[in-house]
Amino acid sequence: MTSLTQLALNENNLSGRLPSSFGRMTDLEVLRLDSNQLTGSLPVEWGQMTSLTQLALNENNLSGRLPSSFGRMTDLEVLRLDSNQLTGS
Repeated sequence: MTSLTQLALNENNLSGRLPSSFGRMTDLEVLRLDSNQLTGSLPVEWGQMTSLTQLALNENNLSGRLPSSFGRMTDLEVLRLDSNQLTGS
């Protein structure tokens, strides 16, 4: 699935942790996992998804800090992380 450009799994009642293997989807431009019951921290490996323009992870139960590797997502235009338990400033 490395050539996938859009993945929308929002509002599906998904639970569990975010898979670090998603970081290998380097052509992904849109990832919507909002409005689920996902837990855990944001994987450092996701910083490899440098083609992302939209990332929606809002309305989950994610915790921890935003990894510095997310700074490599220079094409990112929309980042939704609200309604989680993320920390930091």
